[in-house]
Amino acid sequence: MEGQSPIVMKEIEVTKSSLEGKFNLLLRLCALVLTLVAAAVIAADKQTTVVPIKLTDSLPPLNVPVTAKWHYLSAYV
Repeated sequence: MEGQSPIVMKEIEVTKSSLEGKFNLLLRLCALVLTLVAAAVIAADKQTTVVPIKLTDSLPPLNVPVTAKWHYLSAYV
């Protein structure tokens, strides 16, 4: 771009920064929406399962319902 005049170079830079700004805004909006969706899923998610505990062979298993809550989620996942 050494042979172009300063006016043409300025026009190219303005166009480039305008496209970068729109793309940057789009990425930020996508990140915000995905973050809010992930927070809603984690806050509303409660998983309950029944765990059978067998004390002795002669007795039937004791079914205990166990609930996993959002604060049991590991921070390193």
